[in-house]
Amino acid sequence: MRARPERRGTVTCEVWWATPSGATALAALLEAAEHRRAERLRDHDRARFVTARALLRLVLAARTGTAPSELRLDTTCYRCGAGHGKPRLVGGDGSVSFSIAHSGDRVVVAVADGTAIGVDVEVGAGTGAEELMSLGASILAPAELADYRRLEPSRRPRALAVWWTRKEAVLKATGDGLTVPMRSLAVTTPDEPAALRSTGRARSSTAAMAVLHDLASDERTVACVAALGVASLTVVERDGDRLLASATAPAATGRA
Repeated sequence: MRARPERRGTVTCEVWWATPSGATALAALLEAAEHRRAERLRDHDRARFVTARALLRLVLAARTGTAPSELRLDTTCYRCGAGHGKPRLVGGDGSVSFSIAHSGDRVVVAVADGTAIGVDVEVGAGTGAEELMSLGASILAPAELADYRRLEPSRRPRALAVWWTRKEAVLKATGDGLTVPMRSLAVTTPDEPAALRSTGRARSSTAAMAVLHDLASDERTVACVAALGVASLTVVERDGDRLLASATAPAATGRA
C-alpha cells in the first residue's frame, strides 16, 4: 500500500491541448510497445493515441532533458500486474506526474511536479433520455442522481459529462481508474466549482486529498484535472498543436 502523501501548498499543473494528427513524424517519437498498441487501433483511435503519446513525450522531454523517443513509460497495473495501468516515467526521480486523455477531436496531457494528477475530457454526450438515465444511475451517487433527475432534459447530457470527467480525473490521479465504481464517489454539482465531497472505495487515503479544477471548455467539450495532496492547484493551459508542429516541421524531421 502506498504511503499517504503529505499535503503541499499550491502546485502548478500544465495542461496541453491538441488535435489528433496522422503525421508520421509523431509516430517516430513512440517506443516499440506503443507502436504495437497503436497498430491494434482503428484509424481515428490510432491518431488520438499516437498524438497523445507524442505530445506527452515532447512535454516530458522538455522537463527531463531526455530525447522524446528515448523516454520509457511503464504501464504496469498496480492491482493485477497487467500492462493497462496509469503510465509512469521509468528512470526518473518520481517527481513528475502526468495524465493523458482524449475524446472526439480533443487530446489533453496534464503534467505537474510533486503530486499525482489525473485528467479527463469528454466531447459531446448521449442524446437519448433513457440511455442517459441508465448511464446516470451507473455513475452517480444517490444524491447526485436526485440532482440529475431534477434537471431539464436538455441540460442532462452536459451535466452528466461534467460529473463523469470530475470523477474520472480523481480515479486517474489515484490510479484506481474504473476498477472503482464511479457512483461510490461524490463531487459537487455541475453548477458549482469542482470539488470532491466523498471518496467511497477509491483508495481513500489519497483520494480524500484530491483538489479538482474544471478546464476551459466549449458547448461540446468538458474536462477536469485533479491533483492529490495539495492545498490548491494552479492550472496553465497550453497549445499542444504548436508543440506537435515543431516535431513535424522539416527541421525537426531532417528534411530540407
